[in-house]
Amino acid sequence: MKKSRLIGASAVLLAAGLLLSGCSATPTRPVTDAHSDSVALQNDLQYGTARGQKLLLNACLPKGKKSPIAAMILIHGGGFDSGTKVFGGMTALCSELADGGIAAFSVDYRLAPRFAYPAQVNDVTDALEWLREPAQVAEFGIDPERIGLFGSSAGAIIAASIGTNGTGSLTSGDRVAAVVAMSPAVDLTENGLLLGDPSKTAIASILQYLGCSDFTDCPNSREASPLYSVDKTDPPFYIAISKKELVPVEQGEAMALALKAVGVPVTLDVKPGKRHALELLDETTRASIRQFLIDNLVNSSSRTD
Repeated sequence: MKKSRLIGASAVLLAAGLLLSGCSATPTRPVTDAHSDSVALQNDLQYGTARGQKLLLNACLPKGKKSPIAAMILIHGGGFDSGTKVFGGMTALCSELADGGIAAFSVDYRLAPRFAYPAQVNDVTDALEWLREPAQVAEFGIDPERIGLFGSSAGAIIAASIGTNGTGSLTSGDRVAAVVAMSPAVDLTENGLLLGDPSKTAIASILQYLGCSDFTDCPNSREASPLYSVDKTDPPFYIAISKKELVPVEQGEAMALALKAVGVPVTLDVKPGKRHALELLDETTRASIRQFLIDNLVNSSSRTD
């Protein structure tokens, strides 16, 4: 049974969407700046507040496109303790997707060690729910049934968590239509350490995210692991990972096997070498992601599960 709601790049992707949202309060909109003749930017939109911290997003909006359009939330990496919505190429990805006709939204979330799991998952889920509210759907011209997630590294863990946690209809709440996860760790338990040979850096980042000092005494570790939430109602996944990178390739393989076992469409794109997260976005990978999103998001029909 699905877990309940937790408490607590390039223009070649011409038909893909990248979307983000925030909380319930209606923000004051900053002046919209034009990135190009086909893109309008809205920076630092406040989608909510959590524990006194403003939660912000940047919107990259295509001009002249007939709505409603598909969209995706863009979730940055940074080991959970660093990074922002403009981190590691997210600004370029946001703008370039919009230039190809996509509503793109890049999101901030609370960082460790001050905030541990499930704060990060909750923030992005709040953004998703906010974006589905009628006011935001109308303003941004998006289709609330065609929202996906694109996560990089730490952001890929968040994306996979929300993708496997979601319940109910695609028209509201925390269900998403597709997930792209670049270098995701999916088993954050002590058993997960047996999947390949995780680096000390990866282990330290995960422990900080979980708010634990070691895996043997970490009650959140299984709940925070997307691998253990997989079921047949999950959205299609695209998983990209390298054979010898920061995150063991066995993590990606385990997620793909779990999804296939319950009949969820999944693409596992394993690359040679050590490239990690957004470093994987060469032209071949971009083309593959583009086709995945065209098939599973842009041209997808409404789901009833």
